[in-house]
Amino acid sequence: MDLDKSLNYYSTDLEVDIGERFVTKATIEIVKNSTINKAILNLGLGNGKTSLIFNETSSSQVVVEGSHEIINKFSFESLKTTFVESYFENYTSSHKFDVVLANHVLEHVNDPVELMRIKFHEWLNEDGIAFITVPNAKSIHRLIGKQMSMLNTEYDLNSSDIKAGHQRVYDIDLLKSHIKEANLEIIDMGGYNIKMVSLSQMQDWNQELIDAIFEVSKKIPLELCANIWVKVRKK
Repeated sequence: MDLDKSLNYYSTDLEVDIGERFVTKATIEIVKNSTINKAILNLGLGNGKTSLIFNETSSSQVVVEGSHEIINKFSFESLKTTFVESYFENYTSSHKFDVVLANHVLEHVNDPVELMRIKFHEWLNEDGIAFITVPNAKSIHRLIGKQMSMLNTEYDLNSSDIKAGHQRVYDIDLLKSHIKEANLEIIDMGGYNIKMVSLSQMQDWNQELIDAIFEVSKKIPLELCANIWVKVRKK
């Protein structure tokens, strides 16, 4: 898999802007309290926004990224954050971590169960947690796409999925099943953001509206949310 191709996904100006304002901002709000004064392993650099925030909240951060080009473009100098160029499956560390952040990771990798079953157990200390986020197949916008015959099923990969390098779309049952197969225990889970249309159709939405959507999403059934979050620990 040529991960350097992902650089184009993080460099498309308008879609990146709404992605940052709608997805990245909300993800940071959901995750950041779990990183405070923790030694964290952050899987994937993306456009660097989450790593910059968690550089401030964590006691230390290791960011593992498989793309040389993404590291060159989005890494930064810090005494607390170290960047490692490696596939997640190949990364080893002599240090254990308090928190493993798998933010929109499992939909990308070849074998998510093996990654969690082998590497999460290897990386986490005994009372550590992994914080997982994934897009939700049952998101309202995907159900609308199915209703309009834009998707055969809500589990089909759409053009945005393909562009982002997704290999699957999770619903709650599949995510729970993969976590169970990986011998991990769910501590807590929820959903965030409500999505009726594609990100490209949301580009002109103001931040007040986007923030309101995020707040309302915390109060509705997670089955309807655009994204699922899960905290897990070793059994």
